[in-house]
Amino acid sequence: MITVTLALTSCAPGAAAPTADRATGLRLAESAEYSSLHPLDHPLGITTKLYDGLVNVGDHGTLVPGLAEDMPEPDDDLTTWTVRLRQDVTFSDGSAFTAEDVVASYESVRDPGTGSWMAADYGMIESVTAVGEDTVEFELAHPYAGLPARLTLGIPASESLGGSVLNSPLTAEPVGTGPYVLDEWRRGASLSLTAREGWWGGEPEVDRLDIAFVPDENARAQRLRSGEFDGAQLSPRLAETLDGADGLELVSNPSADFRGISLPQTLPFFRDPDVRIAVNLATDRQGMIDGILHGHGQSLATPLTPAQGDAYEPAAQFAFDPGRAARMLDGAGWTLNAGGVREKDGREFAFNLMYFAEDTLRRDLAQAFASDLSAVGIRVTLEGVDRPQAAASMDENAFVLGGGDLPYDPDAQVYRQVASEFAGHDPDDAYSNPSGYADDEVDRLLAEAREEGDPEARATLYRDLQDRLVENPPLVVLMSLDHTYVAQGLDDWAGLAPVMEPHEHGVAWGPWWNVGSWSRR
Repeated sequence: MITVTLALTSCAPGAAAPTADRATGLRLAESAEYSSLHPLDHPLGITTKLYDGLVNVGDHGTLVPGLAEDMPEPDDDLTTWTVRLRQDVTFSDGSAFTAEDVVASYESVRDPGTGSWMAADYGMIESVTAVGEDTVEFELAHPYAGLPARLTLGIPASESLGGSVLNSPLTAEPVGTGPYVLDEWRRGASLSLTAREGWWGGEPEVDRLDIAFVPDENARAQRLRSGEFDGAQLSPRLAETLDGADGLELVSNPSADFRGISLPQTLPFFRDPDVRIAVNLATDRQGMIDGILHGHGQSLATPLTPAQGDAYEPAAQFAFDPGRAARMLDGAGWTLNAGGVREKDGREFAFNLMYFAEDTLRRDLAQAFASDLSAVGIRVTLEGVDRPQAAASMDENAFVLGGGDLPYDPDAQVYRQVASEFAGHDPDDAYSNPSGYADDEVDRLLAEAREEGDPEARATLYRDLQDRLVENPPLVVLMSLDHTYVAQGLDDWAGLAPVMEPHEHGVAWGPWWNVGSWSRR
């Protein structure tokens, strides 16, 4: 959701090229237009060019102080966190950044009237208090070790907050402390950002970012190869064809962005853990990675990924074993009928699998999954849907999921996917625990890990959690993705650094994620 931009061209054929001077600016192509620039609605995306959090994402996905002078400091029981703020920071409108802006932001994101989808993520916060102009205290309802990752929320000027994220002026008129300011947003065509004078992190040498919205991937590739753009996100298949051509290079960043298949337990066959294990065993993850992602991904069995460091358990995996899957299905009473489809008590093992109709990756994964399950006698009917359709019927139909919105702490990566408090279907929050899964042992491990202050003990709890999620899987997690980009001219700049990306991707990430800190060679 982060992106840097300035006035750009229309995506229509024959439209004029972006206007950035290549000596000082960049011209990028984005796959879709941004729906909002509000930091309480779209974190870790284009908004990171316009806003800073108390904590920011640094090299390799580490968390570093942003508007905080130092990393947040907890008390002994992890219920009071103190944050000292940087001094002499101003917003893009010239007003001073103070503790009151922090208080207003965290009160707003938790306010139901604001309508932020992130409200539940901040439910542990009881109060946020300004202690003078340069210190803020967070009082929590329970110990919570993962708070620093939640403090990546972009902070707007308090005077600009108020009302719903849907109708706030901040959707199109950002007022932040970040390295860039909005210059122009030509709806349906482009977004333009210019470097901000007086940014606390130093004045960016990349002084302009022009981003054109070019939904068609082939058009992005063609215009990139013609020299019209300096970079774009492309699928692994297409990116590999451009690597080394006309001065272009492929850049691949690891991510905690995972794909999976929900297994809604309103469907009777998915209430049986053995059946869910069998479906996992029948899924050829590596075949999907090799054939669809061209090797740019890593097989997973749970939502936790290598991005979580010591909390990741690499041994928690499902082997591809369709023979064992078939035997488990037989043992569960789902036997093949004359038509080659498994059946039990007169009901066939058949279900619908939804995917976003415009998302070719999810479509391809859905087709591969359906083929794998067909080989063991399970019939999967595919359905391309829009977002309202998906949210409304996710309790009745399986869905090709994406996850990993905030992977910089394991709690943020996994909690909403598997905690039983989200098991009830809510069309307004359909992507939290979409399988309707509940497991007392999983809930216990999640709760203990949230409250564990010792990093080693906390990592052990998350590794135990992954073992339990393999014993009693809530869904079929397929893989984490490497996000692939194609760029030119990167050697002209110093300061590029590797990063671990979240689910959000596009030209706000890739090699340009820290563009505000680059310098000309």
